[in-house]
Amino acid sequence: MKTTHKNAAGIIALVSALFLNVSALPPSLNATSSKIEIGSFNIQIFGISKMGKPDVVDILLKILSRYDMCLVMEIRDSSETAFPDLVSQLKKYSGKNYAYIVGPRVGRSSSKEQYGFIYRTDRMFVHESWQYPDLADQFERPPFLVTFELIQPTSHSGNFLTIIPTHTKPDNAVDEMNALVDVYDAWEEKSENANAIIMGDFNADCSYVCKSCWSNVDMYNDDRFTWYVDTDVDTTSGNSDCAYDRVVAAGDWLPRATCCATPFDYQVAYGLSDQLTKDVSDHYPIEWTLS
Repeated sequence: MKTTHKNAAGIIALVSALFLNVSALPPSLNATSSKIEIGSFNIQIFGISKMGKPDVVDILLKILSRYDMCLVMEIRDSSETAFPDLVSQLKKYSGKNYAYIVGPRVGRSSSKEQYGFIYRTDRMFVHESWQYPDLADQFERPPFLVTFELIQPTSHSGNFLTIIPTHTKPDNAVDEMNALVDVYDAWEEKSENANAIIMGDFNADCSYVCKSCWSNVDMYNDDRFTWYVDTDVDTTSGNSDCAYDRVVAAGDWLPRATCCATPFDYQVAYGLSDQLTKDVSDHYPIEWTLS
């Protein structure tokens, strides 16, 4: 990837760039206690079968308890009970009041998926959600947008954070990334707010998006978007080395703090075997601190 302002200057801007109301930083956000930990995690084929593995669930709880809000992808469960069960166990494990919002089951095949968001109710609440209609059938899994209002002790108006999630079809990654521009444009028109975070499993590397293919990725070549995970970063567990998972900021962002968006290598952090790591997921979560 290019090392232009899209990444170098952008990396300096990510944390507070996540705030939609950037014209004035509330006093409460200057306090060190107002840091918010955010994650994005493709939990490979997450459903009842994975919830039936106590050792896997234990690792998932450890990972998810790191975050005040986390996007979860690849929820595959026709009963729609596994994700609520995970959040319920996370509340007990962490002692914190986690809640969730989940989108509809989407997908062209019988293997439907959902986008889910887990969040701490003492840090934020859901202000608005919107399932992108995808009338042109551009996506395998159309985004389910969620706007959170961040709770600040001294601010009655709060701060809004809109997440546009994506899990692209691998063989159609470039076209779906281009279609994300349409989603962003539609959201901007609908909400009259140009600021959003696009994140998730873009499948944006290795055999799915070649080095020369980036010239065809509209969102990468549009100055409205700032990419925070570079191509040389490995966001996958196991033997692969691919930057599939990305975080992209859109809108009028102002640099306010040092930041980073990095994969969390839970195998190394928790000393896991290769098999247990594989059982958890073939992806690492991407995480950063909003301060």
